[in-house]
Amino acid sequence: MSVTLEQFGIDRLAVSDRMELLELLWESVEISEVPSHLPRWQLGELARRIAEADADPAAGIPWEVAKARWLATS
Repeated sequence: MSVTLEQFGIDRLAVSDRMELLELLWESVEISEVPSHLPRWQLGELARRIAEADADPAAGIPWEVAKARWLATS
């Protein structure tokens, strides 16, 4: 499927709305749905990052904080 931002009107959304859409899309993807044609090293890196986040959830910052920081600089 080859689609463009314009087809869905995404190009007309405010940055904050596009970021929210990005978050919703990312959260909708399960690791088991990642295409198997990805290079083995990318799959390994995804698994490593997920394991690291699961092992120490307090190491990161909440998405809302990261998003607010990013929006404040854009």
